[in-house]
Amino acid sequence: MFIKATRAKGHDYLKIVESYYKDGKSKHRTIVNLGRADILANSGLENIIRGLRKYVKENKDQNDNIKDISTMKEENRVNYGYVAFQTIWNKYSLSELLNNLIREGKIEFNFVQTVFLMVINQLLHPSSSRMLSGLQRNQDDYLSNEQNIPLHHFYRSLDLLAENKPAIENALFSKNRDLFNMQVYIVFYDVTTFHFESQLQDGFRDFGFSKSHKFNEVSRCIGILGILIDCDGRPIGYELYPGNTFDSPKDPPLEGKTLLKILKKLQDQFNLNKVIIVADKGINSKLNLKHIKDNGFDYIVSARIKNMKRSIQKEILSDRDYRRISNNDLFYWRDDFDKEDNILKYKVLDYTNVIKYEDENPSSNVKKHKWIKEELEEKLICTFSSKRARKDALDRQRAIEKAMKVISENNKSAIFTKRGYKRFVADDRGELEKECYHLKLDEERILEESKFDGFYAIQCSDLSLEPLKVIDNYHYLFKIEESFRILKSTMETRPIFLWTSKHIEGHFVSCFIAFLLERELELRLRRRKIDFSTEKIKEALNTVGFSEIEIEGQKYFMKGKHNSLASKIFAVLKIKQPLNLLSEEQTIEYMEGLKK
Repeated sequence: MFIKATRAKGHDYLKIVESYYKDGKSKHRTIVNLGRADILANSGLENIIRGLRKYVKENKDQNDNIKDISTMKEENRVNYGYVAFQTIWNKYSLSELLNNLIREGKIEFNFVQTVFLMVINQLLHPSSSRMLSGLQRNQDDYLSNEQNIPLHHFYRSLDLLAENKPAIENALFSKNRDLFNMQVYIVFYDVTTFHFESQLQDGFRDFGFSKSHKFNEVSRCIGILGILIDCDGRPIGYELYPGNTFDSPKDPPLEGKTLLKILKKLQDQFNLNKVIIVADKGINSKLNLKHIKDNGFDYIVSARIKNMKRSIQKEILSDRDYRRISNNDLFYWRDDFDKEDNILKYKVLDYTNVIKYEDENPSSNVKKHKWIKEELEEKLICTFSSKRARKDALDRQRAIEKAMKVISENNKSAIFTKRGYKRFVADDRGELEKECYHLKLDEERILEESKFDGFYAIQCSDLSLEPLKVIDNYHYLFKIEESFRILKSTMETRPIFLWTSKHIEGHFVSCFIAFLLERELELRLRRRKIDFSTEKIKEALNTVGFSEIEIEGQKYFMKGKHNSLASKIFAVLKIKQPLNLLSEEQTIEYMEGLKK
């Protein structure tokens, strides 16, 4: 380790660097930047030298004998960037919450610290692959005053999290209300699948059809996650479902098959009676909408225009009564305005949704099935976007090109399914040509689909809602999709290498807590006009660390270089930065102060 001067923009800069070998070559990495040499010489260099002398002195050396700094070596590099999430953890009183959960049990290990470490690891070094064994080996990567946690304590903590899932959800939901005056009025809901690298089936894991198109794979069992999000993107709660809830692509969508349990959760667990559920087309079956209304809730869902009556389609496609939307009318749909002066307009239709379903409790003297008809009064908010029209046309053209390739090869297997681009493939065989026929492009189908380019409709059961608010709320549904992206990739909740249902359920509780902390940090940054992705935030906080150095047998901590986003995060959260060089005692004092 040595001092190095570098020249940049006409000035010399001093920094402490160390040498290391990689791929057989000697390289240098910066431990700490000291600053501009001329400024240091005029005002700061003596202070740095004096500071080094202060910390490397022998405590009881009467001759003021300075330690030999040339013996200085880096023993370890530890992260303390996690204190950003610790600040939010403290805001939610999570330590107190977890301690209350085990107060009456005989828990003889530090449950709170174990859970905290699992959550932080999910946020900064996510890896579901052999997650706990890797965390147990590498827990010294985080600066902490706690003793090393054995592996079996992590597994026991997962059990406790699974056992207390409802209590944790309820406590965090109540805390959100207290902290942010949260008014739960709009709730977003969606589901996804995740998979296990295991052939073990049980009541929770099972072979099934994955949304990532993994169907009955030998090495994978499927599970299903349904999650509720509030208007700010914070998670409210979630449910796990068996993998065989969705057995094939022809089954009803997952959102619908999981809906009743989520409705019960909103009523019984969270005691919510006035909620509007926002979901995509997967929930839009007539019976699902009836269930939502029967439970006292309302809904905003994407309409299936092409499945509606011709008379309704004609009204939607007619240009009559559409109103132009300006780029100041909406917030979450502003990306639909572009440099090409995009046209965005809407109109509202009164719509009666007729539901016909079989009576589940017919009288015993009725031999035939009894069918019941009900009507749901809705508002149908119809929209047209010229930007979306261009996209629809481009997507269809790509599908046509694929269809033409199949036609040119006369691949007759294409006519046995009408999914995707194959819907544009038809055959021209006649009555007497059952075996000898050729494929052709379905021009009629292409013309019919082109009529719908740019059109979209949303069904809303709350007749009092303003149309623009309905449009905005529906397009906020992308937050759900973003949530799943974070859970699947950034936090790497799949594939899962845990072997018992309880451990899997506990793992998702820890991910739920981590996701809440991540979302809250993003919201705080966004309010200060600091808008960065989850991945960038993770990268920034991973640059915040100490080099643990040893000089003649004594331990010191030297603050490393971190990027500008990390500095902004610390400023927003009002976290005091440590000194550039700390003794072991000062480091302990600094970290303890952040826990308060």
